[in-house]
Amino acid sequence: MIYNNRTAHPGQIELAKVFTSVRLLGPPMSDQLVELICHLFSPEEALVAKHLPFYLPKPLEKIARKARRNPGEIREILEIMAKRRVILSSEKGYSLLPLIPGMFEYMLMDGRDSPWHRQYAQLINGLYATGYTSQYNTRPSSLIRNIPVETTVESESRVVDADLMSEMIEAHDKLAVLNVCQCRQSLVFTDHECRRSHPQDGCLVFGNPAQSVVETGSGRFISREEMRDIVQDRWEKNLVFMSGNIEPSSPNAICTCCDCCCHYIESINHFEGRASLAPPHFLAAVNETMCNACGKCSKVCNTHAHTVQDKQHIFDAGKCIGCGLCVRSCTQNAICMAENPDYRPPSKNWLRFGLRMLPGSILSSLRVAISR
Repeated sequence: MIYNNRTAHPGQIELAKVFTSVRLLGPPMSDQLVELICHLFSPEEALVAKHLPFYLPKPLEKIARKARRNPGEIREILEIMAKRRVILSSEKGYSLLPLIPGMFEYMLMDGRDSPWHRQYAQLINGLYATGYTSQYNTRPSSLIRNIPVETTVESESRVVDADLMSEMIEAHDKLAVLNVCQCRQSLVFTDHECRRSHPQDGCLVFGNPAQSVVETGSGRFISREEMRDIVQDRWEKNLVFMSGNIEPSSPNAICTCCDCCCHYIESINHFEGRASLAPPHFLAAVNETMCNACGKCSKVCNTHAHTVQDKQHIFDAGKCIGCGLCVRSCTQNAICMAENPDYRPPSKNWLRFGLRMLPGSILSSLRVAISR
């Protein structure tokens, strides 16, 4: 059944309006959004969920007061929503998460498969495909950084620095891998098959978040040696490594992405998502006199910086994210990695990262709010 503003319960429509908030990086109001909310929340649940705080959980009693309900009346409703992971639950209470990124990852990272999850995947992927997230990418933010294939940049860098995976692996005692990659899992639910990898190649987690994902059944602990093997396997599959733009000593997570499944790469390739990508430390440099236009680099490039047209290799440096996969693929040694003069080191920790992001985030959110 297709829900819309005429057939949905008023509480579900009100909750859909809550999810349009720029504080939740929400989409504009639409029948497509209402249909998704109707799938996620029953009318009774929506009437409670619309009173939840954003991001930071609050205790049951405070939520009940805001909803003007008895705590005993809504406890079970909140727990049912938390079990489905449509809301965030912690020792501190309950809260709402953005649809994506946020709820999307939280709901799918444990790998559960049901008709309800499959229908959710169709709805959220359809909403994401409208490109609404590009409204929040109007200003450069350096939110995400790419971590390049280590062997392709070591000869160019006098110091093996914070960009490299070996530094992150050594900096943490707690390492974990998620049960699944949420993007690939959601597309498998819609009968799409990844051409590079599979859903079981889940995100990599470092530091205290690793403890959390294991405790919630969303992933498993691994050793440093296992992490090194996983990293090498993902590079062999021509995946790109995307993480929060902070130094390796801070807790972090890495998505190992591909161009056929992953929403962040989709946003870079189609929806102005590059504005959120930090200038990489290294970029590919091509010696066209040594190139034989074999096309091997174009096959591994997830952002289509390399193409072959009329038997001629074409390199678009503006699309390069500095992953280094093309260097590994080139049998002619026609590609190398060169330092990027626009590179800036990642933030020292999450606090400095937040302060660095705050001005641009506020301006982008204001522009979205005004435009609506």
